[in-house]
Amino acid sequence: MQVLAVIALTLLVGLTGCENWDLDQYDQISFKYQEFPRIQRPVNSVSMNAPRTNYEDVDGMFLTNPYLKEKDLLVNGEKLYNIYCMPCHGFDGTTSGAPVADKFEMRPADLMNEAVLSLTEGDIFQRIVEGFGIMPSYKIDLSDKEAWEVTAHVMKLQNRN
Repeated sequence: MQVLAVIALTLLVGLTGCENWDLDQYDQISFKYQEFPRIQRPVNSVSMNAPRTNYEDVDGMFLTNPYLKEKDLLVNGEKLYNIYCMPCHGFDGTTSGAPVADKFEMRPADLMNEAVLSLTEGDIFQRIVEGFGIMPSYKIDLSDKEAWEVTAHVMKLQNRN
């Protein structure tokens, strides 16, 4: 008899837990993403899913750096270059002393090479964002502004700023 009472009590407690007796959580005041009020992203954050400009079909000759007047452009560009570019291109852009340059079958581009020196700043930006040859695309890792900062640093290395 006691065993049946315990089983019945367990079933009763278990079944009441499955039902939505208290509708507070079910009918809570909440907003869908597209409804007002929308939560704004933090200032200077980069959205993971934001639509990006596709630079594959754009002629780099017509792209110019819109951030040239910013005072931290070269400082930030050097920091980002040292993170993303230095392992393959080296600190000076010649691939000498680059930690991973010798590990590739095809050596990364020497940024002081005449072919690279003939590229416009828009071409360099486009190659950073979209990738080129064995160089991967950095469109996911760098915002457009950051890619322009790296471009400015590369141009400085090439004594073109």
